[in-house]
Amino acid sequence: MIHLRRTRIGRKIVLPLAALCLAGALSAAATSAYATAPASPAATAATITVNKAVDGDIGQGFAGFSYEKDRIGAGVFNAADTNLVHLFKLLGPSVIRIGGNLNDIVKWNPAGAGGSASEVAPADVTKLAAFTKATGWKVIYGINLKTNTAANAVSEAKFAASALGDSLMSFEIGNEPNFYKTESSYETSYNAYVKAIKAKVPSAVFDGPGCGDTTAWASTFGAHEKNNGLQILSTHMYIGANTTGTISGMLASTASGRLPATWTTMRNAQKANAIPAWRMTETNSYYHGGTAGVSDVEAASLWSLNYMYGIASHGGAGVNFHGGSSSQFPLNYTPITYSGTTPTGVQGVYYGELLWVMAGVGALHSATVSGASGVTAWGIGNNVLIDNIGSAAITAKVALTEPATSVGAYVLTAPSLSSHAVTIGGSAVSANGSFTPTAQQLSAHGATVTVTVPADSAVLVQTH
Repeated sequence: MIHLRRTRIGRKIVLPLAALCLAGALSAAATSAYATAPASPAATAATITVNKAVDGDIGQGFAGFSYEKDRIGAGVFNAADTNLVHLFKLLGPSVIRIGGNLNDIVKWNPAGAGGSASEVAPADVTKLAAFTKATGWKVIYGINLKTNTAANAVSEAKFAASALGDSLMSFEIGNEPNFYKTESSYETSYNAYVKAIKAKVPSAVFDGPGCGDTTAWASTFGAHEKNNGLQILSTHMYIGANTTGTISGMLASTASGRLPATWTTMRNAQKANAIPAWRMTETNSYYHGGTAGVSDVEAASLWSLNYMYGIASHGGAGVNFHGGSSSQFPLNYTPITYSGTTPTGVQGVYYGELLWVMAGVGALHSATVSGASGVTAWGIGNNVLIDNIGSAAITAKVALTEPATSVGAYVLTAPSLSSHAVTIGGSAVSANGSFTPTAQQLSAHGATVTVTVPADSAVLVQTH
C-alpha cells in the first residue's frame, strides 16, 4: 500500500503525487513551478542532457523476480498473505520466473496432496494462480527436464496453463541445461517437450535456452527454435561467486566486462533471429546467494539501477532478480527478505526496482553527463533517473526531452553504501508494503530543471 505525503514549502502546500498508476508510475497534482529544493554548497556542478532520440521502450513487467521451483509447494505464494501481495503489487504488474536449481529436482505429482516443498501438486499450482491474480503478475513457469519425462511434463504444463490462464507468460524447459547437456542434446530434448506440450496446450509459448554463466548457445538456439514457439530468448548471468563479492566490484560490473558483453550478445542474437524479445530470466549480484554486506545494502540498490538500464539500453524486455526463501543456502541478495516462508521486509535490489518502476513506462532515452564522475543517467518518457555512485554530491542542470510544468524529485539514499537503512523520498518500505515517499519540489524552467543528488544515492526526477 502506498500513502502519499504533502510537502510544505514556505506557506504553500503542494501535492507531490496523486496516485500510483497501474504501471507503477506516480502522477502528481499541481505544484509550484518556482518551489525548489536547496542545493548543497559542497555539491559538484554537473550537466545532464537527456537525448531526444528513442533507444527503446520500457513496458510493464520489466523489473521482476525469480524464485526457486520448490517455493510453490512450500506455500510462499499465498493470496491470503496480504503482506506479500502488497510487496509484489508495489512493483507490479510484473513477471515472476519460477525455476532455479530446484526446477530440475522437484517433480510434478499430479496425485499429490500439495503443501510439500519436495514436489509440486495441483493444489500448489492453484494457489500460485490465485496469488498471480491477486498481484497482477505473470509467470514464466519452469518445467523439470533433468529428472523428468515428457509425459509428466505435459501433465504439469496442461494443468499450469489451465490454472494460470492469462497469467502464464511462457514455459521454460529445464534450468541452465548447459551444466548437464550439450547444446545438441538439449535441443533434442527441448523439441520433444515442446512438441508434446503443444499437442495438449496449442497456445503454449516458450523461453530459452536459459543457460547459466554463458551466452554461447544464444545465437544457434535462436536460429534453430525461432519458429518452434520460442517467444523469449533467455539467459542467466551473475557477476561471479559469492566468495568474491565486494561493493567496488559490484558497482564496477555494469561498466565493462561480462555483464555488458552478455547484453550485447543477447541483443544481437535476438535481432538476428527476429525473436520477439530477450530477457535476463535469472540474475543477481553474486551467485550462490550473494555476499552479505554487499548484495543486501544500498550499494546493491544503486547497482541494480545501472544493471536494469544496461539491459534496457541493449533491447532487453526485462530482468528477473533471483531471491525469495531457500532450502539450499542463505539468499543474501533477495529483494524481499523472509523468515521461513513469511516475508519480513525488503532490501537492496528491491529499492532499485521500486525507483525504476516509479519512473513509469514509455520511451527510453540515453543521456550524457559532464562535470562529474561516477554518475549515470537516462530518461523514461520525460522522467529522468540519475545514479550517483561517486563520492561527491552533485548539483545537476538537467535538460529534459520536453518542457515540464511541475517537477518532483525522489531521492533513494542511505547513510552509506554498506547501510541497510535505504529509503526513497524519506520512506522505507515496511513488511506489509506500506510506502509513504515525499517528493522534493523542483523549479521547472521550460525543459530545464536543477536537482541535487547526494553521494552514493540515486534520484528520480519526475515531471508533469
